[in-house]
Amino acid sequence: MTDECIIPAGSAIGAALRAGVKSRRMIFVAGLPSSGKSLMLQQLTILAHQAGRRIHSMQWDGARRAFETPEWLAKYPEVNDLTHPGIRKAVGLWVREAVAGWDAANPDPADILIAELPVVGGRFTELMQPHEDAAEPLLAGEGAVFFVPVPSLERRQVITWFRAETFANPRNEQETKDAPIYIVENDWMAARQLHNAWTGTANDAERDAQYDPAIYRAVFERLARFRNLQILDVDQAFETKGSAYERSMPVSELRADADAVAAAYAALEAQFPGEKAERAADGWADY
Repeated sequence: MTDECIIPAGSAIGAALRAGVKSRRMIFVAGLPSSGKSLMLQQLTILAHQAGRRIHSMQWDGARRAFETPEWLAKYPEVNDLTHPGIRKAVGLWVREAVAGWDAANPDPADILIAELPVVGGRFTELMQPHEDAAEPLLAGEGAVFFVPVPSLERRQVITWFRAETFANPRNEQETKDAPIYIVENDWMAARQLHNAWTGTANDAERDAQYDPAIYRAVFERLARFRNLQILDVDQAFETKGSAYERSMPVSELRADADAVAAAYAALEAQFPGEKAERAADGWADY
C-alpha cells in the first residue's frame, strides 16, 4: 500500500473526503457490499494520517468477532455465511454505547473515528436510528458525517467483478472475509424490496435483481434521514494499489471487551428471550 491518496483532490469525492478528515470527529461510510466502502475507508485513513489525525477505526467484520466466541456461536450459529440475527442485534446493542464511550475517552480534537456500516440486515443500523441516549447528539451533530458511495451501473459491475476475483484469490486475510457474490446480490435485493414497500411497488424478481443507482440512493437517503448524509457518486475508475484493506499507518481498532460482550448478550436475552432471538434483527429499517 502507498500512503498517497489515489482519489484526486479536485474530484467531488476527493474534496468531500478531505473536508471530512479536516472538520469531522467521526466519519461513517455506509452502504451495500460492492459499493466501494472499503476503498473509501482506506482513502479516508490515508488522508486523516496526512492531516495529523490520530485514527480510530471500527468495521463490522472486526467488531463482530468479539461476539463470535465458541460459546455464543453454539447458541447463535452462522448459517450460509450469514451472521445469526441474535449476534447482529447484540453487536447493535453494544455499538452506540461504544461510540459514546470512545468520544468520552478520546477528547483530543486530533482523534477521529472512521467506521464502516454495512447497514442492510441490521448490521450497525443502530447508528443511523434516532435514540434518546448519550450517543445521539454525537451521531446527529455536526461532528459526524455519513458518507454513502453510490456507484454507477458500470462502476458497480466492475467493483462486483473485482470482488469476485479477490474473493477467489485473496491478497490478505481480510479479503477472505468479504461477502460472497450471492450475499452481495441478496443485500441489493433486500434494499430494492425496501424501496418497493415504501413506494407501494409490487415486487418483480427479474426487475428487482437489476442494480439501480437511483433506487440505491433513495433507500440510503431515507435510512440516513436523521444523520448528516453525503452521497458520493462513484462514476469514475480509480487506480487502486494493493488491497483496500492495507493500512501502513497506526490505527486503533474499536472493539468490545469481554465485559461489554457479556453485557450486550445479557441485554439481548432480556429483550429477545428464547426463539425471539431468531427474529432479533427483523424490522431493522423500521424507524
